[in-house]
Amino acid sequence: MSYPPQEYDEPKSNTAVWTATVLLILSFVTGLLIFPPLYDAPKGEAASSVLFIGRFHPILLHLPVGALIVLSIMELACLTRSGEYKFGSAALLTLWIGAAGSVLAVLAGIMLSREGGYTGGNFTLHQTLALIGTAGVLLALCIRIYAMGQQNRELMHAYRAVFFGSFGIMSLGAHFGGNMSHGSKFLTEHAPAPMKSQMVGMEKWMLSFVEQPKAPAVEVKAEPTVEPVTPAPKPAPAPSIEATPAATMPAPTPAPAPTPAPAGTDKLVFQDVILPIFVAKCNKCHGEEKQKGDLRMDTFEMLMIGGENAAEKKNNIVPGKPDESLTIQSIVAPIDDDLHMPPEGKDQLTPAEISAIRYWVQAGASATQKLSDAQFPAEAKEALPQ
Repeated sequence: MSYPPQEYDEPKSNTAVWTATVLLILSFVTGLLIFPPLYDAPKGEAASSVLFIGRFHPILLHLPVGALIVLSIMELACLTRSGEYKFGSAALLTLWIGAAGSVLAVLAGIMLSREGGYTGGNFTLHQTLALIGTAGVLLALCIRIYAMGQQNRELMHAYRAVFFGSFGIMSLGAHFGGNMSHGSKFLTEHAPAPMKSQMVGMEKWMLSFVEQPKAPAVEVKAEPTVEPVTPAPKPAPAPSIEATPAATMPAPTPAPAPTPAPAGTDKLVFQDVILPIFVAKCNKCHGEEKQKGDLRMDTFEMLMIGGENAAEKKNNIVPGKPDESLTIQSIVAPIDDDLHMPPEGKDQLTPAEISAIRYWVQAGASATQKLSDAQFPAEAKEALPQ
């Protein structure tokens, strides 16, 4: 099929597109200056307006993904001169939409990270690769506009190399974002064995650049059931015989006593020790507003019901049996296990908090146990209210 060669070969003016692109780049740079990317926990509390915009991140990220996938197909058609003539302008518009969507998604993601709880290797790679990919797409946009204006086919090939490379980097970043939401085995669990080993190996290799060596897991031993101890009757006094100093036997070393709960009969173990741990570490995903896996942990009743994996078996919390309780199994599982909660990249429970929860379950998982009556193990001391 023929097309007008004279119109195609003449340089084109793209003033409007250049103006829109420069404004887009300036918006991206300004946004990064106002909200620089964080890789550690935020030091202060973010404004509600920032968090409101940030929570649009899961919605906004689908716009650039869809647009850039469509553009990838269009670019294959634009490899020929006739294809570029027919679809070049549409490809440029799609590229601009994809670039704008990438900018919006990245800035919203950075705002969302101000909420806290986003750390670890998966988050670091997700944010870094998204930034690099977005910058690459913006560079590709500039090259395409210039190449179209000059009708330079060699420069157009360079544009496609930059675009596909940037889109690939962005896709890798999206994969690590998926790991944060669904677990590290979500994509690879059902992959064919040869492909799975390569994917897992590549993922571990990339994570090795940004993760600190993991410390050995702290084993929290099960605490025995605490029962009231009846004092043994005192033996009858022996006949008075004066003992010499040499005959005096050393007293046996007493066993360490459990940590007594702080004074205050009006406080309850669940309400004042256990629930605050869940509020701080679990309720962003398992609270009143959001219930991943249909699990709520913001009230005693909801916690005992459990989620989709425990409601039928009634094993989310098994009173007196922490090792059979799904909640305990989840928080003590290895961090790279899909069962482990909170997911990698979120704030993890401390050994003291795990010990306190285990004791509560072991002691009967009561909603009315008084703090003054509890005998927490020494390992749980740091988790108790002062």
